[in-house]
Amino acid sequence: MTVDAMRIKELDGMVRRMGAIVSVFDVRSGTVGNHAFSAFRELMDVYVDACGRNLRQGEDFIEKGVALNSDDILKLNEAFRKVFGAEPMGLAPKD
Repeated sequence: MTVDAMRIKELDGMVRRMGAIVSVFDVRSGTVGNHAFSAFRELMDVYVDACGRNLRQGEDFIEKGVALNSDDILKLNEAFRKVFGAEPMGLAPKD
């Protein structure tokens, strides 16, 4: 399925807004003093980066979900350990 120009513009705006929200989270969470909570930023970064990459590949990440590559999985696993102090279960790359 080809994503039309209007949908691409809409999704691109969404990726930009999500990135702005992540930036605000980074600034605000730093004042809490809880490094595990602040590490949620890393999870969000992977999501936003994957959404942007999927969009550049012509994929609608809302309709089809976010396709992760092996580098994304490595970053998510590391961030998950920082946030929850445990290994994630069941994550597998789609590349």
